[in-house]
Amino acid sequence: MLACLIRFSIRYYGVVIAIAILILSVGAYRFSTAGLDIFPEFSPKQVIIQTESPGLSSEQVELLVTQQIELAISGVIGLQSVRSESIQGLSIITAIFTENSDIYRNRQLISERLTQLPTHLPKGISPVVLPLSSSSATVLTLGLSSDQVDLMSLRSLVDWTIAPRLNAVPGVADVNVFGGDIKQLQIQVDPAQLKRFNLSLDEVIQATSQAANIQGSGFVENLNQRFTVQVSGLPATPEQFAKIIVKRDKGANITLGEVATITYAPKPAIGAAQIMGKPGIVIMVIAQYGANTLSVSKALEEKLKELSPTLSKQGITFYPHLFRPADYIERSISNLSRHLLVGGLFVLVILYVFLFNARAALISALAIPVSLLGAVMVLLEAGVNLNIVVLGGLAIALGEVVDDAIIDTENIFRRLRENRLYPQPLPTDDVINAASLEVRGSVVYASFIVALVFVPLLTLDGVAGRLFAPLGYSYILAILLSLLVALTLTPALCHALLGRYDLETKDPPLIKAIKESYKKWLLAAYRHFKPILLVSMVACLSSLIAFFTIDHKFLPELREGHYIVHTASIPGTSLTESIRIGSQLTGQFMAIPGVESVSQWAGRAERGADTYGSHYSEYEIRLKPNSGTGQQEILDKLRDSLGHFPGIGFEANTFLIERVDETISGYTSPVVVNIFGNDLNTLDGKAEAVAEIIKTIPGASNVQVRSPPGTPFVQVHLNLNQLSFWGVTPEQVMICLQSAYETTVVGKTFEGNKVFDIAVTLLPEQKTNILSISDLPIKTLDGTLITLAQVADIKPNTGRYNILRQNSQRKQTITANIIDGDMDDFVRTLKSRVLKEIAFTADTYPEFTGAAVEQAKARTKLILHSLLAGAGVLILIYLAIGNLRQALLTLANLPFALVGGIVAVILTGTPLSVGSVVGFITLFGITVRNSIMLLSHCQYLVNYEGKTWNLDTITLAAQERLPSILMTALVTALAMFPIAFNSDNPGSEIMGPMAAIIIGGLFSSTLLNLLLLPCMLLRYGKR
Repeated sequence: MLACLIRFSIRYYGVVIAIAILILSVGAYRFSTAGLDIFPEFSPKQVIIQTESPGLSSEQVELLVTQQIELAISGVIGLQSVRSESIQGLSIITAIFTENSDIYRNRQLISERLTQLPTHLPKGISPVVLPLSSSSATVLTLGLSSDQVDLMSLRSLVDWTIAPRLNAVPGVADVNVFGGDIKQLQIQVDPAQLKRFNLSLDEVIQATSQAANIQGSGFVENLNQRFTVQVSGLPATPEQFAKIIVKRDKGANITLGEVATITYAPKPAIGAAQIMGKPGIVIMVIAQYGANTLSVSKALEEKLKELSPTLSKQGITFYPHLFRPADYIERSISNLSRHLLVGGLFVLVILYVFLFNARAALISALAIPVSLLGAVMVLLEAGVNLNIVVLGGLAIALGEVVDDAIIDTENIFRRLRENRLYPQPLPTDDVINAASLEVRGSVVYASFIVALVFVPLLTLDGVAGRLFAPLGYSYILAILLSLLVALTLTPALCHALLGRYDLETKDPPLIKAIKESYKKWLLAAYRHFKPILLVSMVACLSSLIAFFTIDHKFLPELREGHYIVHTASIPGTSLTESIRIGSQLTGQFMAIPGVESVSQWAGRAERGADTYGSHYSEYEIRLKPNSGTGQQEILDKLRDSLGHFPGIGFEANTFLIERVDETISGYTSPVVVNIFGNDLNTLDGKAEAVAEIIKTIPGASNVQVRSPPGTPFVQVHLNLNQLSFWGVTPEQVMICLQSAYETTVVGKTFEGNKVFDIAVTLLPEQKTNILSISDLPIKTLDGTLITLAQVADIKPNTGRYNILRQNSQRKQTITANIIDGDMDDFVRTLKSRVLKEIAFTADTYPEFTGAAVEQAKARTKLILHSLLAGAGVLILIYLAIGNLRQALLTLANLPFALVGGIVAVILTGTPLSVGSVVGFITLFGITVRNSIMLLSHCQYLVNYEGKTWNLDTITLAAQERLPSILMTALVTALAMFPIAFNSDNPGSEIMGPMAAIIIGGLFSSTLLNLLLLPCMLLRYGKR
């Protein structure tokens, strides 16, 4: 069939060339108009359930809310695991489903289970499934601050003007707003006035609710008309509410204005923000699942351009790019494009220097754009979004997609020159056809081998699989398309551009020179075969030992031009104190050269999935354009500043690294230890012991216990006897406390199209004094006014800020970062010491997870599956060669490749990541290809040209295959050189180490392939 395909391509070369031009045109158009993203979707199929539970403590949230929801969703088809966090007033549950499930069906199943749940939850509490967002989540972070507009007006502008317009942009899932004052019309009750008029908070709430309650009034209908009844004139302003009657006593009215201050005031804050050290509002835009980051960013920016002039006129400072992930995409694409262009030029130069014919060089080089753009078209039609990982796979394939075309073109070119020396030259078509068929078998098998060695990458699961599988798909697709190009377009172009022109009959000057030198080196290697073999084996063994001493990491450092800093003070720290600390840190951060802007948000947003308290802050640190080395220096200075700041725990890293870490374990640290059990006090003790062990391991930093005890709270313990004595119900007490300190929303008021809550609460000064809780007035059932202290014991106490659960079990979590050292060694030491030094009972046990564990699992699985793929490679080699002994000899090149690859890792000083292992796998496929090319040509000379298996034949075969082997090796190496050389810059961080390994391995394997393998074939390869 392949022979027919080659004959067809030669006969109808015009059709084949026209199809290639069409692929180039359509592919270039599709690529230029395709959206680009950062990473593939690397999050698991998950559904996040958020339940606001105002006023409930973390223990109450866990028992009354979280546990009920977990029970309700248990047993859903495809549910893999459930983890949850319960904090004061909020429950967050993450339900993770199997990889092959449908995310939309999962959401539907969860929603159905939640429908009947509110009847089992406390009154007024209802769970909500959060919008489905992308893996990277944040698509843009912007901010507002002003010296002229107060925070309440600024927040109203955001909530009712900016956020709705951003939400309307296609691809936006949600808009989280941090900071500002949410406007409420508040009835701020004075307890002293309540006592004066013998009133309770219940009566104020009832009066306000009756005044603010908006209801439909029905309609009046006669024989021919229907009139809707609408009530107007309801109180809407503070002045109007002040006149509302609360009680009528002895003919005199007691109004709200007499017992309360009625004004517009901020809702009790759960978050705050500042920008460049000034109070402001931070807006975080979340992308939808599957949305394209670059496209959504540009659409948002177009929308924001319309708002910017208006904001400036109002004296509002607008920060459009506090964090913009699209910057990293654009810089990465720019760098990759430049690398591909330089690599492509290197390819052209090498081809011309070796072939010494511009047309032959052009024929080989055209395989690059046709193969790569063809792969882009197929990927886009298959629904694969282009991202940095996919483009990285195509970039790695750049030097290899031309290899098949080089082999075919070089052989055709050589046979056409030889044909001119014959007394009666054969027809050009026959020569081209025969030359293509001569290398057809080796080219096809070699390409399938290169593709096969990448298959293990597609078998990875978890985050590693979701991240790197698209790289494998794009690489394999490009290789297979390059094979198709070599079998069709290359013969067609050779017929059109070489067959009709006179060709030089002599070897090109460079080839002639290196052939003569190569023969001398090869004969010298044959004479000293045993010493060379011994030295090679020692080098292979040394490199193998060195391989196991290299540091390991899941992903290399990404140079995003942006850092995220997390800080946590003692649980219970107020928002005001967190902002004060943030102001000092912001000043230190801005003093670091290269920092462009700093923004901070403390606490959490209203609809956000984060469970952060007022003691927690996150900082967005945007950098000025800088090199990879410069960005690392800034990160080191940030960590140094944070390390010397007293009283806080911290983490500092890039956004994407944190998102990957968080996806793996739920935390932004690479080392995570979960301890499961039932008793929280026991878990606390075990967790502290584990934390102490981690602190003593070299390289550990930022060790944190994620659910620490000691959060301060005021305990109001009801005295049931006193409640019974005075005639007070527990619900009265709880309503009183909620209204006083949480506020009770009793209605809505309108300002145009804006809707604000009407709420009852205490005067602000009353809410800052713990002792005033005792004096809260409560009216008994018989109308007597008493204080809260008469029916309850009130005292300060400590509890915990959050309670963690996983798969319906309580857990305590310890996290840590690794600054220096090997992740594998760190985790091995940690496991060994924890299991040895800490005694775990039957109902408590540890779990070790995080990126440090994930990368070890991924690497092990990749190596094991590569060994299985190696069996497939051996079968293909045997099919190509037809001799088992010779097939085994081709595998001797693999340890030679390992030598150069490991030397490259050591010289570059990069840790061994999952991407690095992919580089070794790629390298092995390339080196086997060259071995097959040499061995198959030896067989051709023996089987078809009647030569004997001796030194002269092996030398001749090696000399004739020398140009193609050198060209393919040099083309691949030089095409990847720009990526390897610039690996510490955006777009090259993952691909750079891979490219360096391939270049180093190609150097050693090509050297030994040309000198040692022919000698081994002569000694051990004869049938």
